[in-house]
Amino acid sequence: MTRLSNLNLIALLTLATGFVFMAGYAASSQLKPAVVGVVDLERVFNNLDSRKVSEQKILAMRDKMVEEAQVMKDELEMISAELESLEAGSATMVEMNDQAISISGKLRAFETYGQLLIEREQATALRKTYETIKEQAGQLATQMDIDLVLLNDSIPTVDLSDAAGTLQQISARRILWANQTLDITDQLLERMNGS
Repeated sequence: MTRLSNLNLIALLTLATGFVFMAGYAASSQLKPAVVGVVDLERVFNNLDSRKVSEQKILAMRDKMVEEAQVMKDELEMISAELESLEAGSATMVEMNDQAISISGKLRAFETYGQLLIEREQATALRKTYETIKEQAGQLATQMDIDLVLLNDSIPTVDLSDAAGTLQQISARRILWANQTLDITDQLLERMNGS
């Protein structure tokens, strides 16, 4: 029994000595504080050349669809005007009425499809832009020895429309204040726009 007690005592002393050395090492080695940078994401989004190009492509797509819809609307108006001059119940009137219904259905379907297509393209462009910003911010942070990049949501002013809305906007914020010397928005924009 004494032998077992001696082994337990030796094990306990070894552990205590290890903890003392570890505590001394931890106290003597100072950890480097993390370097944090901030970015005004809204300003980056609004000033990216690539984003402006993608917006132009989406606008061109929308304009083309509007033109196509206008052709269908014009055709529908012509048929409607011609229907007024036809004899009620005639075969020609029935045929043209069927045409008008068909074109009207195609027009509604085309407008719905166009709206969904434009929304999908906008969402895809936003997602790609965000992924690119994230990747470029990471590369820039690595070059500048920055450990963490946060979105500076303290920049936009709070809309004071009503108390509930104001409280919601304030509650959604994560940064109360950020030093401007750590703001890397301009460097990120220069990097991404190739300036």
